[in-house]
Amino acid sequence: MNVLLIPAACLILLGLAFGALFARLISRDRNNRFQDDSGEMFSLARYRAMDRLLSEDDQNFLRSQPGWNRRKEKNFRKARIGIFRGYLQQLSDDFNKICRAIKLLAVTSEVDRPDLAGLLMKQKFLFAVGMISVEFKLTLYGFGWSDVDVRELTRTLETMRSQLQSFAASAQPSEA
Repeated sequence: MNVLLIPAACLILLGLAFGALFARLISRDRNNRFQDDSGEMFSLARYRAMDRLLSEDDQNFLRSQPGWNRRKEKNFRKARIGIFRGYLQQLSDDFNKICRAIKLLAVTSEVDRPDLAGLLMKQKFLFAVGMISVEFKLTLYGFGWSDVDVRELTRTLETMRSQLQSFAASAQPSEA
């Protein structure tokens, strides 16, 4: 009797966890609708600080200062990594918003664009690989071993943003 009770309880808990996860995912999609100001919302200018944030220039300057030691350098790197991860989260959120907007436009458009699905999948894959690569390099950076480059991620975001703008322009009826 007890042998069947434990797996049944685990199955029920697992079902409840999946239900809560799906409810959260559905509510997140409903709250993040595409807005028409995509040019300002997805500006790459907000990510320019990422290029310099983990640069060795600041650390080299701080190393030349009196009283600088390894503990301070470790804390400095840790703080910079935290800020950098915040930018990565914003970058990922913007990328996902663009993907949702493209999906929404594709579904509501009068023009059929089968090539858009392939492009969307390719760019999502490239972005995911880029995020994994950046996270790996960020971990190495924490140990002082590697420089982190986010140009590939921002390039993927820019590609998706330009696709969104061109698709949005072609989906709107022209005024005659």
